Amino acid sequence: MLSLQKLSWLIPSAPLFGAILIGGMLISFNRTMNRLTKPISFFLIISVLFSTLLSLTLFLKNVTGQSFELDLTLASFNLHFSFYLSLLIDKLLLIAGSVFVIIMTGSYYFLDRRQGYVRYLSLISALSGIVFFSILNGVIPLSLT
Repeated sequence: MLSLQKLSWLIPSAPLFGAILIGGMLISFNRTMNRLTKPISFFLIISVLFSTLLSLTLFLKNVTGQSFELDLTLASFNLHFSFYLSLLIDKLLLIAGSVFVIIMTGSYYFLDRRQGYVRYLSLISALSGIVFFSILNGVIPLSLT
């Protein structure tokens, strides 16, 4: 269980990495990337689906506790990142991931693949990574009282 707990950093980083990779390639090779909508869609959907399946695994194994902690000091800013896992957080990750996968899959089937489609999917992937990060980091206050 400890190794699953250590892998929780992959939940927000997989969609963010996919979005940054596709966004960088979109800036460099705009025309080519807009032609490759199907492989890009599958890549981004799979990156969000991977995070959702990892959160499902954490939920089914009942993994709880603090999994990641990092302190960054940039000039006069002190940033503290720490990922917490509990059953409520795992459920929220699972719900958010399922919603993002449904939105991205629905967008693949129902939207026309025109000029802004790749940008749209990469922004949704980045948004899912930010939502996963904020849930794991405890930015959203969660209390059962």
